[in-house]
Amino acid sequence: MNQNKKIEPVYRVQAVERTLDILDCFSFEKREMSLAQIARNTGLHKTTAKRLIANLMARDYLHQDLATKNYTLGLRLFELGGIVFTSFSLRKAAAPHMTHLRNETGATVILGINMDNQLVYIDRRGGTGMIYVTSEIGWIRPLHFGMLGRVLMAYLDEEVVDKILIDYPLEKNTPFSITDNQTLKRHLQTIRKQGYAIEKEQAVEGTTGIAAPIRDYSRKVIAALGVALTPGRRAPIKDLNTIVDMVKKACDDISTDLGYLKI
Repeated sequence: MNQNKKIEPVYRVQAVERTLDILDCFSFEKREMSLAQIARNTGLHKTTAKRLIANLMARDYLHQDLATKNYTLGLRLFELGGIVFTSFSLRKAAAPHMTHLRNETGATVILGINMDNQLVYIDRRGGTGMIYVTSEIGWIRPLHFGMLGRVLMAYLDEEVVDKILIDYPLEKNTPFSITDNQTLKRHLQTIRKQGYAIEKEQAVEGTTGIAAPIRDYSRKVIAALGVALTPGRRAPIKDLNTIVDMVKKACDDISTDLGYLKI
C-alpha cells in the first residue's frame, strides 16, 4: 500500500447524514417502521426525525400507511434502483458491441442514458483520433448535448422536451451549435423519423457524432449509443453511411439482447 497516498477529506453535512441514516434504517427484515422506531434506530429526536421524514415523503422516498401510520420506502427509491439495475444490464449487453465498433471505426464509442432529464455517460471506449473526446463515465450533460442527448430527446413527449429546454437552455458550444428551440425540435423530428442522429461539430469542433437508440423488452428507448469521429482516426471505413449502418446494427443487437422484439 502506498503510504504517501493523499486521503481526500470528506465534508459531512449533518442534515444529509441524518436523512441517509433514516433511509438506512430499512432492510428486508425491517421493511416497515413507526416514527418511534426510526427515532430510536437513528438516535434522532422525534421532532427532528418527523421533519426529515416529511421531506422524504414529499419526494416519494418514503411512504406512510394511513391506517398504521408506519413508514416504508417509497417508489422513488424503486425507480432509482431500476435505473442502476438497468445500467448494469445495459453495460453488459453493450460491451462487446462497443468494443467491436471502436476496433472497426477507430472512433470513440459512448453509451448514455437519460437520468432525470439529463444525459449521463455510463460507458465508453476510447478512440484513436487526434482530438480527445471528453465523455468520461459518470459525466452529466444537458440532455440536448451532442448526439446521444439528441437521440434520447427525440423519443420524449413534446411537453417534456419543452420543460428540458426551459430548465437547460441551449448553449453555443461551437460556431455550429443549434441555439434555437424550434430548429432543435425539427432536428429531433428528423432523428425520430430516420432512426439515428448525425451531429457535425455541434458539441465539439472537429468531431462528427453518429448515434442511434437502444430499446428494451418494453419497446421504450432506454439508452443511446454513438461514435465520435475525429481527424486522424485509424479505420478502413471511409463511407459515413457505412458507419451509420454499423451503429444502427449495434444498437439493434443490444436491444435484442435486452429483450426487444421487432414486430
